[in-house]
Amino acid sequence: MRTTLLMGGKLTYADYLRLPDDGLRYEILDGEVVVSPSAGSPHQGLQVELLHLLLTRIGHRGLGRVFGDLDCHLLRNDVVRPDVLVVLAGHAERILPTHVAGTPDLAIEILSPGTAARDRHRKRHRYAAAGTPELWLVDGPRRLVTQFVHDGRELVRTAQSGRSLRLAILPRIVVPFARLWQ
Repeated sequence: MRTTLLMGGKLTYADYLRLPDDGLRYEILDGEVVVSPSAGSPHQGLQVELLHLLLTRIGHRGLGRVFGDLDCHLLRNDVVRPDVLVVLAGHAERILPTHVAGTPDLAIEILSPGTAARDRHRKRHRYAAAGTPELWLVDGPRRLVTQFVHDGRELVRTAQSGRSLRLAILPRIVVPFARLWQ
C-alpha cells in the first residue's frame, strides 16, 4: 500500500509522525509511505537470534548499540525500520529516545515474501543514498545472508554466506550463523 499525505509533495519525518498508531508497520521511502504487515514467526525467530548474536559481540562489549525494529530517519524523505540495526559507539549521538537520526552503521533486513523485492531493490537504494556503511539481507528459506558495503557511491555486494560473515564496520568480529538456521 502506498499513499501520499501531501498533495504533490514528498513525505518527511514530520509526516511520518502523523501516521496512525494502528499496529501496521509504516516506512517512508523517497517520500512515499509503504506499509507492511506484521512479521510471522519464522521472521521473528531470525530477528531474535540476530539480536542475540550481535548483542553478545557488539553491545555487551561496549562497541555499539543493537536495536530491533527502531525508526531510522535516514534522509529528509526516508524513514525506515530495519529488523535489526547497529549504531557504533562513535556515533552514539545519532540515538535519540524515539529514533535514530541518520543512518545506522549496520542495517539488517530479513526478507519476507511480501517485502523481499522492496528490501532488495528500493529500500537498499535508500540505504545507499543515505550512506549506510553496511547492509545485510537475510533470506531464511535459503539460509543465506548477503552483505553489502558502501563504497562511497553505492552499496556493493561483498559477501554471501550461510555459515558466517565478518562485519565490515568491525572487521575483527565474525558472526556465525549456525544458531540462526535451527
